[in-house]
Amino acid sequence: MSSHQSNTLLNSDSFEKKHDDSLNLEGLDHIFRWASEVVADGEDTRVRMAREKRIKRQVLETVQKAREQKVLADATTEIAYLQRRVIALLAKIQEVIEENSTLKQMMVSQYYALQQVAALEYELKELRNNQIEKDAAITERRYLMDGLAKMKVERDYLEELLTATEADNARLGSILRDTRAQLEELQAKRWWHYFIPKSFRAVNPFCQ
Repeated sequence: MSSHQSNTLLNSDSFEKKHDDSLNLEGLDHIFRWASEVVADGEDTRVRMAREKRIKRQVLETVQKAREQKVLADATTEIAYLQRRVIALLAKIQEVIEENSTLKQMMVSQYYALQQVAALEYELKELRNNQIEKDAAITERRYLMDGLAKMKVERDYLEELLTATEADNARLGSILRDTRAQLEELQAKRWWHYFIPKSFRAVNPFCQ
């Protein structure tokens, strides 16, 4: 049991005890005797008894009224205290309600966040796959670039080789032409051409 509940029960018991005391009129005999002695003046017994009863009734009414006022004041104090406690409890309940509302909002947000986990995991997997494909593409591009560089080197070498080959072909073509000319010239010579100088043959048409 909480301290607040214990205090409430104690205050309730105190209130009930005070109410019971207000209804218990024992211990007031000395007041009645004092009032009877004050008004006693040797009158008739019946008159005196009637007066005592009247005084006793008035005293009882006065005491009862005083006790009722005290009980009412105590009850008012107790009610004010209870009202303050109720207000405090209502404020606490409002705080708890707001906390519960905040917790509910957090739970809803977490629920939606958890619902997005699968999609996020799929996207992460796709990103990883894309990254792997990107890395593979980069590696392949580097391989192709290396191959292209090698091809360029080979192309330059082939161009140099082609240039050298063309130069050799031109030289060999020139040699071939000279050789053919010499061969044709040799084939056109007669047996006497080897013995008659060329200058003489040029001026003598019979030695052609």
